[in-house]
This record gives sequence, C-alpha cells and structure tokens, in this order.
Amino acid sequence: MAATYRDLPVYNTGSAPAHLMTRAQLRDAGRRLRPGQKARPQAWLYCMPRHHHAPLYTLEQTSMQPAPSPAQLAALAAGRQTWWKQHACPHCNEIHKGWCEREWMEMLHKDREAAAAWARQVLDDPATVILDTETTGLHDGARIVEIAVLGVDGSVLLDSLVNPGEPIPAEATGVHGITDGAVETAPSFSDLLVPLTEALHGRNVVIYNREFDKRRLAIELHHHYSARYVNLEKPRHGRRRIHPAARAWLAAHTWAHCAMEAYAEWCGDWTWDYESRGDEPLYRQGSYRWQRLPAAGHRAADDCRAVIKVLKEMVGSA
Repeated sequence: MAATYRDLPVYNTGSAPAHLMTRAQLRDAGRRLRPGQKARPQAWLYCMPRHHHAPLYTLEQTSMQPAPSPAQLAALAAGRQTWWKQHACPHCNEIHKGWCEREWMEMLHKDREAAAAWARQVLDDPATVILDTETTGLHDGARIVEIAVLGVDGSVLLDSLVNPGEPIPAEATGVHGITDGAVETAPSFSDLLVPLTEALHGRNVVIYNREFDKRRLAIELHHHYSARYVNLEKPRHGRRRIHPAARAWLAAHTWAHCAMEAYAEWCGDWTWDYESRGDEPLYRQGSYRWQRLPAAGHRAADDCRAVIKVLKEMVGSA
C-alpha cells in the first residue's frame, strides 16, 4: 500500500486492519480516546463520496466509556426536550424543513375567512361604491373609454362612455366592443371629472384589479391637469412624474383593499415559489393565483355588478 496522507498510511473502505477503528466505531464499542490521543491517529480511512480522510486509532489509545449516571441521563433527556421545543414546528410538533402541510391548510382557512369577513364589511357599508373602467389596452399609457360607479346595492351613480381623444385599437374593441364611432360624441374624462368626484367623495372605493384602474385614473388626471396647470416638479429617472394635482385627487379618496386579491385569497388557489428558501415564512414561499372576474362582460357597469355578485358569494360561504 503506497498511498499516504500526512505521512501515515491510507486505507480504503473495508481494507483497514481490524485493530484500527474510527471514532464512530470506538464509540459503538464503548470506548473513548484518552486525553491527547485525538491528535495522534495511526492511519487514515479514505471515505467516499465526500473524498475526505477519517482518522483511525488503536484500542491502546482508548479507555472504557463509563456508563452515564441517572443524573446525566435526566439532563440529556431534558436537553433534548428543550431542543425539540425550540426547533419543532409549532403546528405539527415535528422537525422538518420548509413548509408544514398543517400550517399551510390553516393559512388557507384563515385567509379565506378573512376575505369573507372583508366582503361582508364592504357589503354592509352603504358608503361603499364599486368602480370599473374599460380602456384602449393594457399598456401603461392606455386611456379610459368607459367608466362606471355603482353602489353596493346596485344603484348607478355614474355610467358613461368616455372619448379618449385617440383611436381605439382593434384588439381592445374585440374585448369590450366599444368602437371609435361609439365614443365620438361621448364626453371626455375632463367633462366627467366633476360627476366622478361627486360619486366618489366620502365613499370607500372598491375596484377589481385596483392597481390597474387607479393607474388609468392617474393617467387621465395627469392629462387633465397638465392641460390647465404647469407641472413644476423635476423629472425623476429621466421621466416627468405624474402631475401633483392628480396625486392630490387620488389621495383625497379612500381606496379599499383590492377585490381581486381578496377573491384570490378566498379561492385559495396557492402557487408555490420553488426558488424561495425553506426557512422563510410560509406566506413568502408562494402566492395566491389571481382569478378572472366571473361573469365579466367587459363593460364597466356589468363588471361592477359582477364584483357585487362575487362579494355576495364570498359572504355566503362564511
């Protein structure tokens, strides 16, 4: 045997002499190394697949392992119990990596109940209104071609086509059916700003896909105020920010939680993010899949009624 490591012979697994043992083998035999012998191995064992060398010792370097006393056994059991309490899952009392199925089910149940409670609060509040828009597309600069505001009781506070001041793409017309001819004589957003403000003033505004519709309102408000007042704010990242009067208008109204997010939590269609770390909180290891608005007709007033129907469905299951 020519292989050596640190000037000591190296054995492959199964080829070491019987009188040479690893520390694990010594422990199984009830032996322990005497003080100072740990740094004096007699040979090495080459281990696969980690490609490391385990030290080998002789029995002459060891002494008998004394039997633990009852006090030591009790202290060991108490230490193990303490460690278990610190590391075990609080939901299933087991040691595991990543998410716990019981924790996941409890989270789905709590989120569904919270979404249903939110829907009940919305329907019970007479100051709540539902807003929806139809636009020239889904891009960032899309303009509004129809807007509607309905009370939770179904009363119509505002329902009007809007002249966007630009052609409506055929793709958008194919979705909501609104053509350039339909909006040719319709009022502009500026013409509807006063009745829209009156419809939303002092009310709790619920929107399905809130961020999209709020962005559309911000674009329309920016065009409205930019045509009347100079924007003195400095550009940010090379782009001029939305007009401060538009931001003030949006901030003056109360925007409720996004109805689409609440409905997604109520449906409970959870999608795992397999790139997340297992030690992260469960709610960071995935998200709820967004749901299409059921029975959406892609007309503003009809979609408002569809939102009210969804809210009633959520409340009915609570």
